[in-house]
Amino acid sequence: MSEEKIVALLAKKIHGERAEKIIRILAERVEVSDEDIAKEMGVDVAEVRRILNELFESRLVKYRRARDEVIGWYKYFWRITDEPISRILEDRKRLTLSVLQKTLEYEKSTEFYICPNCKKRFTLTEADENGYICDECGTILEPFDNSTLISKLEEAIRKLQKWNIDTGE
Repeated sequence: MSEEKIVALLAKKIHGERAEKIIRILAERVEVSDEDIAKEMGVDVAEVRRILNELFESRLVKYRRARDEVIGWYKYFWRITDEPISRILEDRKRLTLSVLQKTLEYEKSTEFYICPNCKKRFTLTEADENGYICDECGTILEPFDNSTLISKLEEAIRKLQKWNIDTGE
């Protein structure tokens, strides 16, 4: 699979179908302005800029800024990143592992209660402060067993740690 197809697939998975469409437009040319992308897609330029900024934050696109001498405003020309996809994926994997591990630690170290009616979850401290009554519907809280969630987090961490970016396995 080509790098551009991988970037398009990644853009779709992370940011949605419009992001994938933008990547496909960028793949056809060297550089494209956000206004031209908006015209081609038939979408508001503000929406295209929002998606391009998300793609930029994900390191999937880059831009060049040039000043329009007539009106004095900057114009942005976008292109697909030249950064190796494997590096981007490795960094995303590292960040995801960090978030999952922090979430797992929180789940393991915290006692929870749940409202059986509205399903709002409370920490032990929150439940105690509310007198073990749901602050939304007034129902008596019950202890919450988060062992299933902990197991799922542990499994996700194991899979991600074993996943090899280069082979996809």
